[in-house]
Amino acid sequence: MKKRHLYCLLFAIPGFVAALAAAMLVFGAAAGFAWLFLFGDSPWPSGAGVVLPGIFALVFLALWAGSLVWGFKVGKRLEADPALEKKHLLLAAGVTAAAVALIALQQYGVGNLGPQSPSLVCSDYCRQLGYAASGLTPGNAGQRLCNCFDEKGQKVVSVDLEHLVGDSQP
Repeated sequence: MKKRHLYCLLFAIPGFVAALAAAMLVFGAAAGFAWLFLFGDSPWPSGAGVVLPGIFALVFLALWAGSLVWGFKVGKRLEADPALEKKHLLLAAGVTAAAVALIALQQYGVGNLGPQSPSLVCSDYCRQLGYAASGLTPGNAGQRLCNCFDEKGQKVVSVDLEHLVGDSQP
C-alpha cells in the first residue's frame, strides 16, 4: 500500500473526531446566534430546521475532507522513505484516544454515562406510573422520598428513594 493511502487512513479517525467536535461547536454557535439575534423565543421558521443541520453537515464534511487531503499530501511527501514513521502512527492513536476520552468524560459529566442521578430515577419512576411531575424530599429531611404529583399538584405516591435506587442498579 502506498504511503499516500496509508496516511489518508491514518488521518481519517482523528480527523473524523476533530471535524465532528468542530462542527458541533459551529452548530451551537449558529443556533445561539439565531436564537439571540434572529428568532428569539418566537416560533422559528421551518427553514431553520434545514439550514442549521445543513451548516453542521457542511462544516463536518469540509473539515473531514480537509484532514483526508492533508493525510494524503503528507503520505505522498513521505513516499521516498520506505520506512513507516512509527511516531506518526503513535501520534494518530494518541490523538484518537484523547478525543474519545474527552467525549466520554463530557458524556459522564452531563449524566449520559454512569449511574443516574436520584432525581432522574424518581422522575422515571413517576413517569412510568403516568404522573407528569415528581419531586424529592430535601437531603437533610432524614428519609429521602420520591414523590409523584398529579395534574393538580397533589402528592399521590410517595416511595423511599433507597428502594428505587436499589432497583435501578444492575
